[in-house]
Amino acid sequence: MKSKTAFSLSLAVTLIITGCGGPQHKSTSRLIQFSSSQPGIIKAMSFNVRVDIFLDGFNRWNNRKQLVFDMLADNVADVIGLQEALDHQVRQIQQALPQYSHYAAGRNDGKRKGETCAIFYRKDRFALGDSGTFWFSDTPSKPGSKDWGNLWPRICSWVYLTEKATGAGFYVYNVHFDVFSQNSRQRSAELLAKRIATRKTPDPFIVTGDFNMELDNPAMVYLQNINLETPYPRMLTAWQSLHPGWNSTGTRHSFRGSISGPKIDHIPICEEARALDVKIDRRNKNGRYPSDHFPIIAKIRFISSPEEIIPVAAQINSQESQRP
Repeated sequence: MKSKTAFSLSLAVTLIITGCGGPQHKSTSRLIQFSSSQPGIIKAMSFNVRVDIFLDGFNRWNNRKQLVFDMLADNVADVIGLQEALDHQVRQIQQALPQYSHYAAGRNDGKRKGETCAIFYRKDRFALGDSGTFWFSDTPSKPGSKDWGNLWPRICSWVYLTEKATGAGFYVYNVHFDVFSQNSRQRSAELLAKRIATRKTPDPFIVTGDFNMELDNPAMVYLQNINLETPYPRMLTAWQSLHPGWNSTGTRHSFRGSISGPKIDHIPICEEARALDVKIDRRNKNGRYPSDHFPIIAKIRFISSPEEIIPVAAQINSQESQRP
């Protein structure tokens, strides 16, 4: 039998690793006033909320979660792709934002263990038609699997939503690529592109995620497939579609608030969509930031008429030619 001292030490180590130490404050629900929805126009948000870990000290989850709730509520997105949130973080966000429903799976077991790529969506506007999670590995259906040089399992969670007012459907894929291994990012981009290409219906799609790479990374170039070098769908990030050539505005700031960090958070959209607006929310409260990443928010319109669809490459060339 373990001694009392050994048990206390074991408990302390567990709390440090899981980030479950300290007081757990009850979340307060936010009343979100959604504006009138326009059919076919979706406001999407991608936000790495930072895993709850004891070693963050001043910036750990309990000290900033109210800021996260406010950030999410104030941006009134239709769909939100979150990265890194543990099960208790997801549950607290759900409690704080009852106007949303969500789908999430832990990357360690496909259930509740480990970080998630949770997707929240407005339950007044959308119905969940299908959902799933796959692992970026040689065995994508095996929970917790990893093969390509990443230290931790990496996942993509996805949902198929239908708009209640029109019945129109679309997919949302939410990802978190590996931070260290370029091989893992490349293989993950290849698998993601293949999975999107083989989705069950040809309805349009949005991708949200912390890709841990900037737009000029070969894996990101492969994923977007702008020049049709692969058999997979072309896509373009919402930011790039409105601000071509302007890629220096960072999204990861390590709780410092700098805009000069890497732009690694993206919202790629399908060729049958247009970004109407895109922004990065850089708010803080007395020097405390909601996360070590800034969220990116995009208003997206799905194209219903074939005449409106301009190939991605042509769109970029047109925008580049108009730049001073």
